[in-house]
Amino acid sequence: MKTKNVLHFGLMGEKLGHSLSPEIHEDLLRQQGIAGTYKKYEMDHRETLHVMEFMEENHILGMNVTIPYKEVVCGLLDVLDSHAKEIGAVNTILLKDGISCGYNTDYLGMISMFSKAGIALENQSVVILGSGGAAKALVYGFHIAGAAWITVAARNKRAKEQLQKHFPYIHTCSLEEIPAGDIIINTTPVGMYPNTGKSPADASVIKKFKVAADIVYNPLVTEFLKIARDEGLQTVTGLMMLVDQAIGSEEIWLNKKLDYNMGNHIHDELARKF
Repeated sequence: MKTKNVLHFGLMGEKLGHSLSPEIHEDLLRQQGIAGTYKKYEMDHRETLHVMEFMEENHILGMNVTIPYKEVVCGLLDVLDSHAKEIGAVNTILLKDGISCGYNTDYLGMISMFSKAGIALENQSVVILGSGGAAKALVYGFHIAGAAWITVAARNKRAKEQLQKHFPYIHTCSLEEIPAGDIIINTTPVGMYPNTGKSPADASVIKKFKVAADIVYNPLVTEFLKIARDEGLQTVTGLMMLVDQAIGSEEIWLNKKLDYNMGNHIHDELARKF
């Protein structure tokens, strides 16, 4: 039985064993003096199709969505906000008064991550490595932040074609034809724990940029970022994006503006654990 004056939130995905989301959200709720729970809900594809009923039955106000369901849930919701519709993926669900609404805060987390690192995105030339679901939110985020040139570099030809159709303002290329630019960011799982020690690009490519970022946060400093540091680039780890997209989700669930600096100490505490 759920306690009525306690707010309930969660994360849905296929495999959630090492997710940091509960720690992040519990800290954010504690800072605001809000009694709330945040639980992980591993679901298979069939269970995902009934996530709205699951939320209603368990009195869950808000749910985060992660791999591989960010695009699947779009078709299950009553309403998509303009950003989620444009991106074509949802990472945040709000269930209120029986109506399910979908949002995407990944792009907000990315923009905030670069802002906190003191890196301007306006008029920059950006290369995104990878064509999966995360790439969609980043393409959109860089675009609205005023990037001058956005290129998606990936192996999957069909995925690149679909991205080009969805975002006609981008360019695409293979991983062997990456052009020089200002910012290069990895959205692939290459280098993620436990398969560390691998990079989606080598030094000959990375050195053509000024800034390298990786949305992988375990390990905190990936092989990709180690190479970038050795080549003298400014590097940005993915942990702040994770924390700040969580703040964006809580703004939606709680219907209030939050100070994104409230996540800084959470970032630092989590970073020390890696």
